[in-house]
Amino acid sequence: MEQPHVRLWVKYETFVIGVLQIPPPSKFSMHYLRKMATYVRTKGDGGYPCLSWPMWRHIACGKLQLAENLAWLYFETFDILLERTAEERLQWAEEVSHCKSEEEIDKLKNKLSVDTLQFLLFLYVQQLNKVSLRTSLIGEEWPSPRSRSPDLDVKSNSQSKNMDDHNHLAFILSHLSELLELLLDPGQLTISAHTTHDSMISAEAVRALNFLFEGSIGRNEAIHPVHELAFWQPILATTGYSKLSKMFHFHKLEAWLRSVLGPNPFGTAVCFQKGKKLAWAQQGLSVLRSAETPLLFLALSKLLSTSMAVTMSK
Repeated sequence: MEQPHVRLWVKYETFVIGVLQIPPPSKFSMHYLRKMATYVRTKGDGGYPCLSWPMWRHIACGKLQLAENLAWLYFETFDILLERTAEERLQWAEEVSHCKSEEEIDKLKNKLSVDTLQFLLFLYVQQLNKVSLRTSLIGEEWPSPRSRSPDLDVKSNSQSKNMDDHNHLAFILSHLSELLELLLDPGQLTISAHTTHDSMISAEAVRALNFLFEGSIGRNEAIHPVHELAFWQPILATTGYSKLSKMFHFHKLEAWLRSVLGPNPFGTAVCFQKGKKLAWAQQGLSVLRSAETPLLFLALSKLLSTSMAVTMSK
């Protein structure tokens, strides 16, 4: 019997909600993020495995030269993506509303912390909106002379990057090696900060990939976080998991991810490709066909056919 196939895709909300529609700070480069990954591990509580707001503020403002309000914007945006109950969100909002000064609000912020490894991935994917000098020179990211409105073109280009799930997948595949390297313990890297043939990635780091990926097995509609699929018994050898070290072989894990990553089945692109008319639009047409006035039927059916023939996933 053929083994069910594992499918992975990039989580839509990570890019649509998580990536700010502005060019990222220059110090969100891999060089500085590697330094940050090493630095937080030396700070213990507040740095790793959970990054507190005071520690991030110290790194962002003191080392990456960000304004505090921008540092908070990134931290807050990431927090929005976390799975919190409505009660927890409401409680936070109520506590903030009861604060009577900035000092009281700061005390509340100081209680917040996020998963360090996932936050590093979050900072890295901000490069989706990085303006490349090369592509700018050939007119791909700057408005062309024929553009109707430069401001509108720049805005729409940024929005299209965030909303285009094909672009999400292309970005991940192009930068997968660096994303995985960010999750490595510094001891698994060479002096020049590169992986070796024997580099191993921890189970904890693979769990952090849940921020980027999810998937399913075969035709089963159940959605699983990526770490559950990586630990699925029939494919442990393929994912590179070692029962002895309880870690994943870096290069095998990367190869497995590349082999199973594909379009998001719930993304807009797939929905448009495999779409159909909405049920209520079909029903509206059937009712009109029984109308007593042929001219009214023709006019309204034409209107429905043009305005209601929207698509959605099967």
